[in-house]
This record gives sequence, structure tokens and C-alpha cells, in this order.
Amino acid sequence: MLELQNVKKTFFAGTANEKKALRGVSFTLDDGDFCTVIGSNGAGKSTTLNAIAGVFPIDSGSIKIDGVEISKMPEWKRASMIGRVFQDPMRGTAAGMMISENLAVADRRGRRPTLRWSDRADRNARFAELVKMLGLGLETRMTAHVGLLSGGQRQALTLLMATLVRPKLLLLDEHTAALDPKTAAKVLEITERLVTEQKLTTLMITHNMRDALRYGNRLIMMHDGRPILDVRGEEKAKLTGQLDELKAKLEDCLSHDPRKTAAELENLLELYPTLSPADKNSALKALGIQAIYTKYKKTKPHDFTLELQLQDF
Repeated sequence: MLELQNVKKTFFAGTANEKKALRGVSFTLDDGDFCTVIGSNGAGKSTTLNAIAGVFPIDSGSIKIDGVEISKMPEWKRASMIGRVFQDPMRGTAAGMMISENLAVADRRGRRPTLRWSDRADRNARFAELVKMLGLGLETRMTAHVGLLSGGQRQALTLLMATLVRPKLLLLDEHTAALDPKTAAKVLEITERLVTEQKLTTLMITHNMRDALRYGNRLIMMHDGRPILDVRGEEKAKLTGQLDELKAKLEDCLSHDPRKTAAELENLLELYPTLSPADKNSALKALGIQAIYTKYKKTKPHDFTLELQLQDF
């Protein structure tokens, strides 16, 4: 369904600020795949999504949706087949327009503009029913300006607008990062429901390891502009269980002696060779341990050499 082949992108090429953002990104998503993407800052996650959406031209490689080459297609043409939700809740909606008006605009995505009245009672009733499914009480405020809504309400509305006309591909760029934990959980719940009900092919970037493992049927980890780990199905489910098990063992270990050496903690971490450094770092941070992986070297698909640097905890 979505196919990337050896996609490369360098910003400020030939200058002192040259940055190789994508170094031959290749992967394929099947119809209905819900894929989460994780990685450190600068790993190329958002750059990959922006390349797919057409925010900038790629240097080389191929991007296809349903077998159609789109890498040379302008952003506005790709918008008819791609739904996007951004990290900033202020993007994706028109603050000065009413909720019903925003939905009316989204409802016409991919269609030619006409001179027909957009404010129709039957369509507004349908919009109210769809908004009611969000569970945020907005169905009684359809004439309220979007600028008066909270960040979480706007993000949920943006998500609904992005899927109102079923897109071939849904791109979620850390769409809960700017929300408080409770609101973020609600938006993720809505995300999962919409993606599941419509069987949407989805690519979701997140920095939250637990969310990356919990949602979707596939996980891709990026580092230095390329995918370094790609797990799906049962293998992904095993990672979720292993991460929970590791956290429990770390907690038990530290409860007996809260000042473990780096070597002792590393020995425990190495009992889980299929977990990536980011997974293990997440487990440590969840317990309040300030640990940093100062280096890691990938030698085999699931084999990493780790080095821990522990601070006071």
C-alpha cells in the first residue's frame, strides 16, 4: 500500500550546515497496517512523514501509494489521499471558523469546489453524530468557534477531520506530545477506535515507548536517518511483555539495594537481548533512574552492545 524505496534527503548540501536527514529509508506498509515509529531526536521520524506528505522534495528514491509514484507529486495533490494530524493542536483546524464549518471543509477534501450552499441541515446532523462519538460533549457546541476549544478538543477534532473522508494513508506526527497525560490518553483512545473501525493504513510517530508498544500491529525504530528495527504481530506483542517484565525486575532489584552499579544494572538489562537500547532506557527512566546509553552498536538484527552511564539516583 505504502512503499518507500531507498529514500534519501540532505538539507543544506555542500555547506557547513549539511545534514543527512534520511539515509536510504526503505519499508512497506500493507493495507490496514497501524505502524508506530520511534527513535531519538534527529533520527528522521518527522522527516520521513514530511517526505511522504510532500512538504519537500526528496533527493532520490521512490515513494508509492497503491502502486502510484508520488515522489514528484506536489503536496496539494497528495492531500487528497493523505490525512495528517500534527504535533501542534493549533494546526489542522481554522480557529476563526465554527466546528461545523471546519468539518464541512474537511468533508470536501479531494473534490472540486462548487457554488452550492455548504451549510445544510442534513449534513450538519451527520456532523453532530460524528462529533458525539468523540465523547467530548462538542455535539452541543457545533456553532462554537474552534479557537475557543482546548488543545485536546482541537486535536480530537483534527483527527476526525483527517479521517472524515477516508484517506488512503493517515500520518500522525506526535499528535499527543503537546497534551497532558489524561488528554493524550483520550486522544489515543479515539485514534485507535477510528483507525480500527475504518481499517486505516496509519503511520504514527511517538516518543512514548509504552504507547509505541501498546498501539498498532507493527513498530519501526529509526536511528541516524534509517530504520534499524522492524517488528510486527506476535514479535511486537512479545516485546510489550518483555518490557513490562524488565521494569518489574528492575523495580525488585532496586528495592533491595537502591544504589546499583552500572555493571549490575547492565547485567540485568542484557537478559533481554531482543529489547532495544531505547526500550531499556525507557524502563530505567520509568523507575526514576537517570541512565544514558552513551553508545550502542548494532551487530545483528537484535544484538546491541550497550554502555551505561549512571548519574545519582
